[in-house]
Amino acid sequence: MWILVALVSAATLALVHLTDKRLLDHHLPSIDTLYAWVAIGLAVYIAGALAIFGVPDDTSLSFILVALASGLALGIGYALLFVALKVDEASRAVAISQIYPIFVALLAVPFLGERLSPFQWASIILVVMGTMMISLPAIPRSRDAFKPTRGVPASVASGLFLAVGFFLAKLALSESSLTTVFIYQQAGTLLAFLPFCRPRVCVQLFRAMRQPSTVGLLLVGEGMLPLVVVVGALLATSLGPVSLVTAFLATTPLFVFMLATLLSQARWHLMEEALSPRALAMKFAAIAMIVAGVSSLGLF
Repeated sequence: MWILVALVSAATLALVHLTDKRLLDHHLPSIDTLYAWVAIGLAVYIAGALAIFGVPDDTSLSFILVALASGLALGIGYALLFVALKVDEASRAVAISQIYPIFVALLAVPFLGERLSPFQWASIILVVMGTMMISLPAIPRSRDAFKPTRGVPASVASGLFLAVGFFLAKLALSESSLTTVFIYQQAGTLLAFLPFCRPRVCVQLFRAMRQPSTVGLLLVGEGMLPLVVVVGALLATSLGPVSLVTAFLATTPLFVFMLATLLSQARWHLMEEALSPRALAMKFAAIAMIVAGVSSLGLF
């Protein structure tokens, strides 16, 4: 059950990332305006959850701090990913950020007592190697062939913060219910984006929203779909071992690659991914590694 939930969450997150890339490249004047919109959406999520489930009153201070820290780390991780999306191809930026299963596994084994067999460790490494391969462009005949792109540092830092966020979420879920963790985690994520809700930035955002297409992308791509991602990730984490759940969530680049390649075709031209035979061959090989790794994790 948790495998299916994690994969649905990963596929939905791919749609969110592609929407973010489209918004940053063609609809919004700055990254800050996207941050401000995310903060508004998080405030709506929290208000809705409080209205439905009420204010949690059976939680300890330590739990609250862990859940808030989980959300804050996830917020910083996604904020850094937005930076990478602004300056890199979507498939590359997302893929590099997916190194977080390795960090999660390194934290979960000593601190949560989770045990991984050598075969599972090999599978996790295979998934991560595949996502890293997707991040490489087709190798040109140049001394700059392996020069990192500008988005690489932000993507790597994003993966580290995402790992901390998922790890702390597992700790919080061991003490309280999914809905309670959701409320506090979203409050922590809000703390990461709230500083960007400055009057000048909000004015820029509302001006950009004069375009119906911008409003549609914001409402769906950064309004409805992220809720599916967050709830799915929390549900999968509550049902399965966090080290393996995050490995399945890290298949997001697979879905990003397929959708971005389709949307980069001349017929659509909504994305600007590299479509040369060499680039596609490298990404296809990486996808084969990801699928093999994920299949192995699910079977053993």
